[in-house]
Amino acid sequence: MPAVPETPSPSAEDEALHGELDERLAVELSRLSPELCDVLQAMVLDGLSVRETSLLLGIPEGTVKTRARRARIALRDALT
Repeated sequence: MPAVPETPSPSAEDEALHGELDERLAVELSRLSPELCDVLQAMVLDGLSVRETSLLLGIPEGTVKTRARRARIALRDALT
């Protein structure tokens, strides 16, 4: 009988999208800088693309990508 693959834990983004923000994630989100939170809000919760987020926030696309990466790394490190 083949092994049953493990179900990966949901990412912080998945939890946020499904309304499953637990207290720990909420605390870590509150510790992020407003700039990082704005990018996460636009891209993850609002579902905007990098380009749309760039236009919305008035910042270059490269900055959007950098901030999104920094926010994801910070959340991952804090929650693991």
